[in-house]
Amino acid sequence: MEHHQLAGSGRSGTRPAWRARRIVACCALAPAFFLLAARLDLAERLAHALWRQEHWQLDELVLSLLLLVLALAGFAVRRGRQVALLLAQNRALTQRLLRAQEEERCALARELHDEVGQDCTAIRAAASYILRARDGDQANVQACAASIARSSEALHAMVRSMLRRLRPPVLDSLGLAPALQALCDSWSQQHGIACHFAPQAIPAELDDGTAIAIYRLVQEGLTNVARHAGADRATVELRADAHGLLHLAIEDNGRGLRQDMAQDCGFGMLGMRERVAGLRGHIRWISALGNGLRIEVALAARCAA
Repeated sequence: MEHHQLAGSGRSGTRPAWRARRIVACCALAPAFFLLAARLDLAERLAHALWRQEHWQLDELVLSLLLLVLALAGFAVRRGRQVALLLAQNRALTQRLLRAQEEERCALARELHDEVGQDCTAIRAAASYILRARDGDQANVQACAASIARSSEALHAMVRSMLRRLRPPVLDSLGLAPALQALCDSWSQQHGIACHFAPQAIPAELDDGTAIAIYRLVQEGLTNVARHAGADRATVELRADAHGLLHLAIEDNGRGLRQDMAQDCGFGMLGMRERVAGLRGHIRWISALGNGLRIEVALAARCAA
C-alpha cells in the first residue's frame, strides 16, 4: 500500500513539470520562428508570391486562415471546458458510487451481524439443549425444535431479502417484464403511491446487460419519485418498436423538476445518464412545473446470443 501511494504521488508530481516543459517549448517556438522568418524575409516573399496570383485573390487567404485558426482555437477552448466539466462530473459520480457501495456493504454487514448472528446463536443454543436433553424431557425438546424452525425461517427470509437487493431473482427466472411488475408492486406497497406498469411487445430474450440496465433505471426513477416528487401516482411504460429500439418512460404527477431539487437528484440523474450512454442510448427529462416529470429513454434492444 505504501509503495502504491508513493508511486501515485510521483506521477502527480511529474505532471505539472511536464506541462511546464510544454509551455516553455511553445513559448520558445514563437521567437525561433520570428528569427527564421526575419532572416528569410518570409512575409515579403509570401506577399510577393501572392501578389503575382492576384487574379486568384490568394492575398486574402492569409486573413482567412487567421480567422480559421482563431475560430478553431475558440472551439478547442470551449470543448476543453466541456471535457473538464464531464471529467469532474464523472469523478463525482465515481465517488458517489463508491460511497453507495460502501454504505450497502455496511448495511449488509450490520444485518448479517445482528439478524443472522442472532438466529445462528439461537439455533446453536437450541441444538445444544437437544443434544443434552434427557429422556422424558419431550416438551422442552419440542420447544427447542420449534425455535430452530423459526430461526431457520428467519434466516431464509433474510437471505432472500439480501439476494433481491443484490440482484432480483425474478429477472433471471421469469424475465424483464415480470421483474419490473414485481418492482412496481413492491415499490407501490412500500411508499403508498399508485404505480402502473404498461409493457408492450418486449423481446423475450433481451441481453442481460440491457435488461439489468432497464431494471436499474426504473429503480432509480421510482426512487426519485418517492423522494422528491410528492406524487400520488406513477406510470412505467416499456415498449419495443419496429426498428429494434426499446422505449422506456417513467412519469409521475408530482411537483416536476425544480431548481432546488437539482442538487439532491443530480447524482441519481447523472447515474441514469451514464448508464444509458454506456448502451449508446438517449435519455431526456420533460418537466412541467407543478404537473409532474416524465423521463424518456431510448436504446437498442439487444437480444441474448
